[in-house]
Amino acid sequence: MGRVLMRAIHAAGLQEIADRALEGGGLPASDIECLRKSDLLLVAGLADLVREKFRGDEVRIVTSGAARDPNVVLAELGTSERAGLTGAELLVEVALIRLRTPADRGVAVSLDAVGLELAQTALVFGADVLFGDLGGKRLLPLLDGPQARKQELSGLITRAGRTPRFVEAGGDSAEQRS
Repeated sequence: MGRVLMRAIHAAGLQEIADRALEGGGLPASDIECLRKSDLLLVAGLADLVREKFRGDEVRIVTSGAARDPNVVLAELGTSERAGLTGAELLVEVALIRLRTPADRGVAVSLDAVGLELAQTALVFGADVLFGDLGGKRLLPLLDGPQARKQELSGLITRAGRTPRFVEAGGDSAEQRS
């Protein structure tokens, strides 16, 4: 996938931007505006390459309070300024946030604001943190209780080839075992 993606990025005239993105310092506004006009799959692929290179395959799942970490940028997708955007447009916003954010910082998506399906898809658009209320009814409503929801969420992330890590409110890691 990496070579095919890099060929497509080169063919689209985005090689210099991709090189800057893969340095990990975050892209300037001019590069972000150029990418905003580019193909969705190229932008998503580049954001995911940056995530993979600098953040690895771990997906942190945290409570809403623990998401307020200075090393994590919250993708505010449920705001009124984004009301009316399609799911694809919201996902492009996640990718652009990943690309403008220095790579040593995480990008978080709210399960509560966008729902499980869109949040899960955001993981291939550069997000590496999911946050929300695991006891809420919007998240996996067929399962009873936060522990069952954690197990289901862990399974979804694992089947996607990523490694889930649950972080409790105090920042302590609670490893999920299947």
